Amino acid sequence: MKYSIDPDLKPLLPFKFKKHSTLTRHLMNAFFKASFEFTKPKSPFNRKRLTIQSLGCEKITCYHYYKDDFEHKNMLIYLHGGGFQTEGASFHQKMILKFAEHADLQILYVKYRLLPKYRYPKAFEDVVAAYQYLKTQTETFQFPSLFVGGDSAGGNLAFALALYDRDQGNHLIKKTMLIYPVLTRHTHFSSNDMYQLTPMWNQHLNQAMWKAYLKHSSEDTYASLLERDMTELNTVYIETAEFDPLRDEGIALEKKLRQAKIKVIAHHTKKTLHGYDVLPHANITKMLMQQRIHFLKGES
Repeated sequence: MKYSIDPDLKPLLPFKFKKHSTLTRHLMNAFFKASFEFTKPKSPFNRKRLTIQSLGCEKITCYHYYKDDFEHKNMLIYLHGGGFQTEGASFHQKMILKFAEHADLQILYVKYRLLPKYRYPKAFEDVVAAYQYLKTQTETFQFPSLFVGGDSAGGNLAFALALYDRDQGNHLIKKTMLIYPVLTRHTHFSSNDMYQLTPMWNQHLNQAMWKAYLKHSSEDTYASLLERDMTELNTVYIETAEFDPLRDEGIALEKKLRQAKIKVIAHHTKKTLHGYDVLPHANITKMLMQQRIHFLKGES
């Protein structure tokens, strides 16, 4: 099937897979990890590596991005996508540095544990550990407001953390930014049926991800999120892509949030594929980056 995608996004068309082999995943992770580690932020931004203890005495790595005068700037916890199984890449770092620069933020980037070795709830536990770390290290981290954001599977973890923050009665997270997020294990949406073999992400990859993520798990409270109560959340930003099996999940989330009287900023993009922002020079990416920055700055 041909898709009427934005001409700027045509370089993504060859990336069409029914599954990722173990070798493919290892190669992708090696490349993404190297590209991330060796891409250093430019002055005036700094990147500090932090080691945080998650549940079960496991250690995870986080990166703190900041300017020298970061005290009292709002904090964004950012969670990369990749189907819960691939590393964040250099484009994630470039994106969050733009958030830091143009929305005047400090950022905590969490390298949560990945499939297939670590299944739900390990990644979620790592995100909660990073959140608790920020809460307890008050001498190091001072910020007026806490935000959370993520793309794809990272969007799932970001929304899970917002729900956790609400469930604990803390209400510390003031803004949640979800970029083409993974939201539910259930596959009854039209977009899931329509986009069985789209480039970048599709029905086959989505089903395999959920099967692996929830394997051996008897509950999915902070995994399959669309079924949760949406009351008492702070402002949520949602982006969806037109030719994405996840599209209708994002649309359904917007509807549920509005029914719960939660403020929502939604951008249902046209002629787009899941992961379109891996191409930073595409006009649609530039436009949506401005919308994200406006949201994080409070200009929405």
